[in-house]
Amino acid sequence: MNYIIGSGFSGLTAAYALNKKGIKSVVISPADKIKKKNKSLLSLILKKDGEILNNSKTLTNIIEKINKSRVKNCKYLISHLDGGQSNFWGGVIGNINDYNLKNYTLKKKEFLKNSEAFKKFLKILRINSKNFFLKKNIKKSYINEKNYDVSKKSVSNLKKFLKKRGVTFSNHNFVKKIDIKNSIIEVYDFLEKKDKRIKFKNLFISCGPVETSKLILNSFKNIRKIYLKETQHFYALVKLKRDIKTRFFKIDLGKLNFSCQLYSLRNILALFFKNYFKNTEYKKKGRYFVAQCYLNQNYSGKIRISKKNNEINILGVKNRNFKQKKLIKEIDIFNKKNDCLEIKKIFFNQIGASNHLGASIPMTKNKFLPLGVDKYGKLNNTKNIFITDSSVLNEIDTSPITIFSLNNIFRMILDNKNHKN
Repeated sequence: MNYIIGSGFSGLTAAYALNKKGIKSVVISPADKIKKKNKSLLSLILKKDGEILNNSKTLTNIIEKINKSRVKNCKYLISHLDGGQSNFWGGVIGNINDYNLKNYTLKKKEFLKNSEAFKKFLKILRINSKNFFLKKNIKKSYINEKNYDVSKKSVSNLKKFLKKRGVTFSNHNFVKKIDIKNSIIEVYDFLEKKDKRIKFKNLFISCGPVETSKLILNSFKNIRKIYLKETQHFYALVKLKRDIKTRFFKIDLGKLNFSCQLYSLRNILALFFKNYFKNTEYKKKGRYFVAQCYLNQNYSGKIRISKKNNEINILGVKNRNFKQKKLIKEIDIFNKKNDCLEIKKIFFNQIGASNHLGASIPMTKNKFLPLGVDKYGKLNNTKNIFITDSSVLNEIDTSPITIFSLNNIFRMILDNKNHKN
């Protein structure tokens, strides 16, 4: 049987793509349930350091015993709820033309080969993908307004669809380790409170870059360190100089560039109440907004994940090329030159807080590189283990990465002729 680890967007995309090829699969995950989901989001904003687990206390205690983790100089959010990280993703849809594909082993044409089939998939998720594939001329400018979509997502709707198509969901299971030689996953069933060993034909790892890294370190003795790339996150207080049509911007300061998403007070309150990430209604000159900003990865930090003496060590590593004073100076110049917005104040966040993480096991043509995959996501030096999440991206772009990553997962499985019924 084919097993997929992870019930979030990545895992369900893998399940859908396999199902489309007539291949049966089992999605295995903790699928935990809690009532208050926004408490963890508040912790991510307020906490200085640490791994914030959006789980029940019972599951958190179990996971902390399995993966004893020490976290320093970084913070990030992990959800083992049913639906994984989709419980927090706000639904911002980027555009394929905004992504830098220079460091990928594929050309854009190959990325978009299955675009029509992918659009149908996104409809099941109730995601409007129109602007993601929209062709447009990109003008190099100091500031670019981006006409991104904000879509409500429905992971539960996709899960119901997959169940009807015969996809099996094995809940209450946490994968501890992979026995590569014998194609077996070692699982802890936290309902039955016992360990299990499950044989697999093919294994698709869709845990998210942090959990995927831990699983790889637990399973491969020759791999001792994994580095995750990110886009450094910071908040800004912004005042509009003129009326705007969108709340999404890309700001180019030469080598330093970042994306910017504006939130009114109503938007911020919506994070913790019913109307999640609604578009800004007040776009008038003179209005103040809180902006979420994501710095390009060349000047962002990294997260180093390593294992020693059965303990996972997670460390935020600052980028030596990045100087806060330099960015502030460039922003002062930007404020004087542009007619759109003024950045009044900046508040730098901790490494990892953007939760835009990945590019830790990238696509490569070098088959002997331990931490690399081929263009179909097959992990080097294995015959039947595939990585199907943002870990396999070659870059973490300042543009929203979720749909770009899902499109890549969809492509990897559909185009692989070795995946047969």
